[in-house]
Amino acid sequence: MPPSECRNASRRILSAARAIATREGAGRITIEAVAKEAGLSKGGLLYNYPTKKALLSGLLAQMLAEHRELLESVPERHPARTLRGHLETVLQSQEVDDDLSMAILATAASDPQLLDPLRAELTDDLGRILSDTQDAPGAMVAFWAIQGLRFQKLLKLPDGGADTRERVIERLRALIDDLK
Repeated sequence: MPPSECRNASRRILSAARAIATREGAGRITIEAVAKEAGLSKGGLLYNYPTKKALLSGLLAQMLAEHRELLESVPERHPARTLRGHLETVLQSQEVDDDLSMAILATAASDPQLLDPLRAELTDDLGRILSDTQDAPGAMVAFWAIQGLRFQKLLKLPDGGADTRERVIERLRALIDDLK
């Protein structure tokens, strides 16, 4: 398969997996279901993603690329651009992305290396976050709060109600904006 066809098939496959996750939940993502949704043979899908783990790795890579795009959308002049981008990424994530994140986490429980690209991305982001401020402890408090918000949302944990959640998010934005 020529490289351009392979890339196009890969995009179709990832779109098909997301469509299934949206419609039926991430637990319904199987090689067979994704191949059917993408209009490919099982062999065609396996050429691009030889295992379900490889497919989930592809979805993670796609989600990380979308995260980078959101980070880039924060104005360059913002003093804590990367940190603010992390907050906006959590707030803008869709329920389907949360379901996919949970599927990736579940798979990573048996193969922790699956999350290595995420760890590398966060390590780079954290380096930028800390170099953007003179208040490393304040930046870390905000970063950890954002990660807590991410897991609260992913795990559908109680959030104190919409009003409290909104006030917490505004306080977090103010904390980030006040970092020097």
